Amino acid sequence: MIKISFLGGLGDFGKNMTVIEHDGALLVVDCGSMFPEADIPGIDLVIPDLSYVENNAGRVAGLVLTHGHEDHIGAAPFLLKRVPMPVFASRLTMGLLNRKLEEMGVDVPSRTLLEGRTPVQAGPFSIEGIPVTHSIPDAMALAIGTSEGTLVHTGDFKLDQTPLDHRLTDYGRFQELGHQGVLAMLVDSTNVELEGMVGSETRVKETMERYISSDDRGKLIITLFSTNLMRVQTIYDLAALHGKKVALYGRSLVQNTRVGEQVGYLHIPAGVTIAPEDVQKYDPSEIIILSAGSQAEPQAALSRIAFDECKSFGIEEGDLLIHSARIIPGNEKRVSRIINQTYRKGGEVVTARDAKVHVSGHGAQEEIKMVASWVRPKYYIPVHGELRQLKGNAALARQMGYDDAHILVSDLGESLSFEKGDFTSRGEVPTGSWLIDGDTTDPVDRVVVRDRRHLSNDGVVVPIVVINSQLSRMESEPEIISRGYPTLEGAADIIEEVKRDLVSMMRALPLQEIRDSTILKAKVKATVKRTLKRNEARIPLIIPVVMEI
Repeated sequence: MIKISFLGGLGDFGKNMTVIEHDGALLVVDCGSMFPEADIPGIDLVIPDLSYVENNAGRVAGLVLTHGHEDHIGAAPFLLKRVPMPVFASRLTMGLLNRKLEEMGVDVPSRTLLEGRTPVQAGPFSIEGIPVTHSIPDAMALAIGTSEGTLVHTGDFKLDQTPLDHRLTDYGRFQELGHQGVLAMLVDSTNVELEGMVGSETRVKETMERYISSDDRGKLIITLFSTNLMRVQTIYDLAALHGKKVALYGRSLVQNTRVGEQVGYLHIPAGVTIAPEDVQKYDPSEIIILSAGSQAEPQAALSRIAFDECKSFGIEEGDLLIHSARIIPGNEKRVSRIINQTYRKGGEVVTARDAKVHVSGHGAQEEIKMVASWVRPKYYIPVHGELRQLKGNAALARQMGYDDAHILVSDLGESLSFEKGDFTSRGEVPTGSWLIDGDTTDPVDRVVVRDRRHLSNDGVVVPIVVINSQLSRMESEPEIISRGYPTLEGAADIIEEVKRDLVSMMRALPLQEIRDSTILKAKVKATVKRTLKRNEARIPLIIPVVMEI
């Protein structure tokens, strides 16, 4: 019997994780994370509930990773800390994982590199990597062999005929597997709503060169996913060609770039990289800033640049921000705030709607149909996406001639069982999400998360600013309320200092920013934080309140 259970990756974007069981053994495919919603304070990651694998630790044969994106490897260190097991991955993916394991002090029994057309054994499973093009190098689809039949997992893929790393999808291997017979294929659904094909990364390179070669502007700030190393390579190569300097900003981008160099997937031209603190030494037209945080997470690099929390530079008149990334559903408002703030400060913004500055790493309808026509699985299983994408992928399968009995749309916590070459039943496994904060590897209790909305561990400070909405100015002196924060208890001098700093900040603030309550709250919070830091105080939870009268 084969049993496929879904612990993540269905119903939302992120925390992809599938468990395949056969002959009493478990094989885990991917173990990803996702970013938390904005209303979960103190939480850095959301990962799948790992209880099912923990409860079956004695039967686990290994963890196999399709590629190095966070939504596929972000939770792997947490799993491996609880359940040590062999790991199978391609060279770059293993390099990115190793960095995470070192940071968390996690060791694993063995690490096996996946190479195309070279099967490796994990218990009763034969695992073969199939090279595919994606937005990160070294991505793999998987052919998983069992005595009951072969499973194909597409991972994340597209069919790029001119990839920048010259590593084509192994079309022939998909076709060979189709001739041999495939029991079931798990198919990426992310871009199933797009017709045709998504296009080549080469198009992005051509567009980027137009902007990088220009000297008629200020700084060029490019934000992208920190794992998009092929695009990072492109930007470095173009910078060297046109005599520009590149500053990396954002911890994940710096670390991933270092890993890419170490494993040989990145080749940084000599003399191009500069430190962020050296940006001001050059003419703005000579500068390219590569920034992480393309999804505008509150504490991420791009947000710090936009809201003047970066010590080395900010957005100035004449600067150009290129948003070279897909906006993950749910992050639209946050990204929009960054864009508006850039324009307020005199900059301009280019997104994928304006020019070819991003191309997806996920195949559109024709690419999905081509792979499915090569593999011709008996059962078609949509994965990776919200319900509408899964349903859309099922509709695509019907166009290709599959009937409903051979299209298996599932949900989180569901399992699919196969026996003697046929689908037999659906079941359930424990599932859900664990909330992780950066100071611990253990999940945070949801009651604690609820309490954090009201009070942080170090207390709470509530600065209250009253604004005359008609005159766009402060109506009265700011008020400072603190609870559980000893620094301000009876410290009238520090409270007065906070108030003075708030008044000074408000006097210097442009009218447009005063009228935008979101921007104003961010400025109030940043001002209070700076004052407390200047007094060498610990930083509490700061909840700015802006009242309009």
